[in-house]
Amino acid sequence: MGGKVVTLSGPDGFVYDPDGIKGEKIQYMLEMRASAKDEVKSYADKFKAQFFPGKRPWSVKVDVALPCATQNELDENDAKELVKNGCVCVCEGANMPTTISGLKVFHSAGILYSPGKASNAGGVATSGLEMSQNSMRLPWPKEEVDTRLHQIMKSIHDTCMQTAERFGDPGNYVMGANIAGFLKVANAMLEQGLV
Repeated sequence: MGGKVVTLSGPDGFVYDPDGIKGEKIQYMLEMRASAKDEVKSYADKFKAQFFPGKRPWSVKVDVALPCATQNELDENDAKELVKNGCVCVCEGANMPTTISGLKVFHSAGILYSPGKASNAGGVATSGLEMSQNSMRLPWPKEEVDTRLHQIMKSIHDTCMQTAERFGDPGNYVMGANIAGFLKVANAMLEQGLV
């Protein structure tokens, strides 16, 4: 879709590769990961990329940031750096990688921000689709799974946006995701007579 991944981080630091991390470079990192060698410096050495030991990638100028590693990996200072460098979207791919203070920076700057509970829901949804197939004893081709997953993620997006607007803060994915999730659980409890 035209995007280019330019950073890759690990416990030893991060790599900046302005040519983009693709093709054989991804395959190399998959092999490294499978070998339990959890570092990125060897990538920098092999592909002549810049390596920043002990640093996080949030100072690099990007349009979209995807914190996908661990909880609290992106803090207030990192968020300010991303805003300063023109980042327009932060989409979490892990559980709570952005601190509350970082989130406040993004909201103040008007950056499109998707919390992991919404943007990272695809993994859980895919597990649900696998359970459905197993229960029906009916394997779906990958195109069917992709179509269903696309519908689920679009529905999550729409629900977050509609809920945020309904409760007075249009465009606030965090608010929309939190309230929509709470309402789903609360309504299920009411319908089952538990409350």
